Amino acid sequence: MSLGTNDTVLLNPNLTQGEAKKRGELARRRPYVAAKLANISAMEEAGQISPIIRLEKSYLCNFQCTHCSAEYYMDRHLEKTIQVKDERPKIDYDDIRKLSKEADELGLARFVITGGEPLVMKDFDQVVAAIDPEKHYVITDTNGWFLDDARAKHIKSIGVEKVQMSLDSFIEADHDKFRNKPGSYKRVMRGVDAALNAGLNLLLSTVLVKGRAKTQEFHDLCKYATEKGVGLYVSYAKPTGSCTNHPEFVIDKEDADIVRELEKEYSVFTHMTPTYGSFKGCITVKGIITVTSTGEVTPCPYIDFSFGNVKSTSLKEILGRGMRNPWTGPYRPDCLIGEDPLFIKKHMEVTAKYTHLPVPYGEGFTDHDSVIEDGKTYVPFDRTLVTV
Repeated sequence: MSLGTNDTVLLNPNLTQGEAKKRGELARRRPYVAAKLANISAMEEAGQISPIIRLEKSYLCNFQCTHCSAEYYMDRHLEKTIQVKDERPKIDYDDIRKLSKEADELGLARFVITGGEPLVMKDFDQVVAAIDPEKHYVITDTNGWFLDDARAKHIKSIGVEKVQMSLDSFIEADHDKFRNKPGSYKRVMRGVDAALNAGLNLLLSTVLVKGRAKTQEFHDLCKYATEKGVGLYVSYAKPTGSCTNHPEFVIDKEDADIVRELEKEYSVFTHMTPTYGSFKGCITVKGIITVTSTGEVTPCPYIDFSFGNVKSTSLKEILGRGMRNPWTGPYRPDCLIGEDPLFIKKHMEVTAKYTHLPVPYGEGFTDHDSVIEDGKTYVPFDRTLVTV
């Protein structure tokens, strides 16, 4: 992939002044990465996709949160429920380097190290190196427990550019209860200052459960993030992971509509919010994919059906399967796993049969799934219509 690095490549009228400044600073340090980020809009205008790659190399975590979408991937869940270990081969550094190379060849620019809690990983630095910060914009999720000044400066020094940190209530006792971790609120607040002091880009994330959008607490959190100069990513509670035991958490349309109104006043957004002038609707495959610790690729963090394994199938083919799929390929204005009752029913029925997730390709999503319109089908990566 060949990209220029001059100022015209970095110009995007949809960027805020603050974001444009950050992009300019990145261009001075990592011009290739900055140019790839700037090229995302052009790729989308050409009908190509540029999903963020979420890498779940490890599910180790020092928390056990009430709403965790990854709980059923963790050894502790398997040991607790069925006394069976997951013996599937795990991805290694070579797999990550191969994934990085294939992503770069497709023009993809963003990796998020997630889990689990990434900052408990003993090999966190090696994972960052395998992704290669000179080729990709590297982000890490964190619950904030280990993010003090020293750790923030260190991860910045090895190539991490951005931190997404969880804060699930602006009321200390409620956050700690939701996270099942006394003292976690204070650690997040420490982590906010540590990240900003280290020059990391910072994003706060919060889980929206039913009714919370109406509360003063949620409005106070929106105001806090905006005044701090950081975005607040609002993740809807969905009927997956630990939330399958808490159907009362799942939001309704009223909650989503309230958040959409708050976006007009605060630096708040969801996975359905237009970004930099682009509106993908549901971002499955088009805006995000998840690579699990066993190399399986799912179309979002909350869907437990695989499109293939990076150990045996190229990333290009896996994304092609996703774009051909009638559930995940076409544009849709609603959240597939959060709002589509037919898919939610299918997802719950199929995943209930499995002890190890995600469900392998061919048994959840299959080759028989294809986007057909009047005898024509979508071609992966350009989404033009051709005769079958």
